[in-house]
Amino acid sequence: MTISFKGLGNEGRLGNQMFQYAFIRGVAENRGFDWVIPGPNARRLDNYGLFDAFNLTNCDLEKNTGEPSHMTVEYRDMHFNKDIFERCDNNINFSGNFQTERYFENITDSIREDFTFTDNYLDPCKKFIESLGGGDNCIFLHVRRGNPNLTGRRGEKWSYQMVQEYHPLCKEEYYKNALKEFSEDFNVIVVSDVIDWCKKQPYLQGDRFHFSDSSYEVFGDGASVPYVDLCLMSLCSGAIIANSSLSWWGAWLQNDRGKVVSPDPWFGPAYAHYNMKDMIPKRWVKIYNDPSPVIPEA
Repeated sequence: MTISFKGLGNEGRLGNQMFQYAFIRGVAENRGFDWVIPGPNARRLDNYGLFDAFNLTNCDLEKNTGEPSHMTVEYRDMHFNKDIFERCDNNINFSGNFQTERYFENITDSIREDFTFTDNYLDPCKKFIESLGGGDNCIFLHVRRGNPNLTGRRGEKWSYQMVQEYHPLCKEEYYKNALKEFSEDFNVIVVSDVIDWCKKQPYLQGDRFHFSDSSYEVFGDGASVPYVDLCLMSLCSGAIIANSSLSWWGAWLQNDRGKVVSPDPWFGPAYAHYNMKDMIPKRWVKIYNDPSPVIPEA
């Protein structure tokens, strides 16, 4: 009895892939099923990074990778589907979002073990964090914008500046209010896909702000390689996240070592139909972010 998620790497980038992986593992554990995902060499539309970034300790390449011929069940809402979690049949392939920790609360320790970074990312990130006095002295602040001049592999303008009706940008006021939730004694590690833009923002000036330059490394489609930034986020003890699955995971991987601030609303008016009650853990702090669009910048 097996369930699968054959769309991994074709249904979103790393943060989405992490949700999908954690979902299939959590449901399989709850139902007593085996589980299968595409292997590390599968040809994917998106940058399939799970096997590059993480140890995936609990993923057996012989047992847990492949692309079986299962009937596909698609679920695109954002809230927890109890029927899938408790009563789904075997030999099902899933497609969808599944962006809530409720699907894998039953195996959180195992998921954290899987999402332990490989040493080539973890070691330099630890050294950087230690140079700032250690993770207990650091929080992260994530800014997601993207370059509006880049085009994805499907021909889409995937920059978040170009899809603000779906994914509104987090505004300066949100970040200023979020910073007030933390002591000024904390170092703030700024991570972003537009790090040069961040360095010019007046509210991000001062000795406490430190900028990750890892976003200069890009994939073939121009998207920033996120592994170093995500690793740095996970080593901090507090977070100011964007409306981004990547920084959601950066905060979650901290294992509740510090306060997490999240923007509200998460989506723009084009996704107002989604039920978002389960995506942001109740222990995190929500701060209003104005969802109105801004003029894109290169």
